[in-house]
Amino acid sequence: MNLDQWHSLVGNVSGIGDLPLWAQSLLLPVAVWLLYGAVSRAAPFLARSRSREGVRLLVRRTRLPMQIILAASTLSWILEGMREYVLIPASITTIMPLVIVFGSSLLVYRAIGTLFVALRRRFDTSMPDNLKARQATTQIMVLERLVTVAIVVVTVAIALMTIPEVRRFGTSLLASAGVAGLVVGFAAQQSIANVLAGIQIAITQPLRIDDAVVIDGEWGWVEEITLTYVVVRIWDRRRLVVPISYLLQKPFQNWTRSSASVIGTVILHADYTVDVEALRREQSRLLATNPLWDNEVDVVQITDTTPQAVVIRSLVSAENSPKAWDLRCEIRESLIRWLQQNQPGALPRQRMRIQGTVSSRERPDTETTG
Repeated sequence: MNLDQWHSLVGNVSGIGDLPLWAQSLLLPVAVWLLYGAVSRAAPFLARSRSREGVRLLVRRTRLPMQIILAASTLSWILEGMREYVLIPASITTIMPLVIVFGSSLLVYRAIGTLFVALRRRFDTSMPDNLKARQATTQIMVLERLVTVAIVVVTVAIALMTIPEVRRFGTSLLASAGVAGLVVGFAAQQSIANVLAGIQIAITQPLRIDDAVVIDGEWGWVEEITLTYVVVRIWDRRRLVVPISYLLQKPFQNWTRSSASVIGTVILHADYTVDVEALRREQSRLLATNPLWDNEVDVVQITDTTPQAVVIRSLVSAENSPKAWDLRCEIRESLIRWLQQNQPGALPRQRMRIQGTVSSRERPDTETTG
């Protein structure tokens, strides 16, 4: 409904038709403002109990853009009604539509953002078995950024179309759009490649939020995934920022690709005389009383030999990578302490043979512990 239609509608109402045009123009925006205030306050109480918090969040996040739209609409209608009394500068009539477009885009952005916030709250990534939650959170975050970019592009396009001077050159802008697109695409090919790679990451999900990964020898957890880069939180609280395209071109380790559970490895070197079976029983005893163990993997094996020692590999498992790291350290310390106390002769040693004749008093030991 435009202003002339509104004036013809309210002009026939008794008492309203005698008001000035600017006052008649003020009636509809004020009525809409009052209606919005009543609805925004009543909506949380009318919603179901489990949805009230989400409705309150929606009302709180959209209050500012709604106030911008209503204020700009009210001022625009008042100025339109006062045209017969005063001269309204053209710049004001040009600015008002831009303000309304900005408020509308902000309203859409915050309303959709509230939906994404509600979706993220449905998935708890702090749980031990959080594979599905991490998958959904990754998709939600990437989709949210795509929607944000789309809103910005549409807002800029609509804002330009509200300016007559820009609209007049629309034909020439469309004619040059192909050439400009080629130039921009060539100049920003790396950025475009990262964006496309970000979309591919969201769809195929080789890594997700809170995945434990090893990238270029740095071990940490995926903290943030954007359209162009991934932020990895290193174990010592540093942040590793990796371009998305790098992850599609170079190999990396994902310890929690199919499950949050992680198997940790402990490597020990011992003498050939070590009692592996006793060491195996000791590890089982240690794991049975350790709250970090998830009761799944408990393995002790000799995996290699050297001229001086045997290589013993211990495998243990935990619910997630932080617990696996702590469990590995505790098992390593406990097994070394047990060897020192119960099998000191099984510690790594270096053997040597001395040729020649020596007296029994000066004869050295034929074995020395290294």
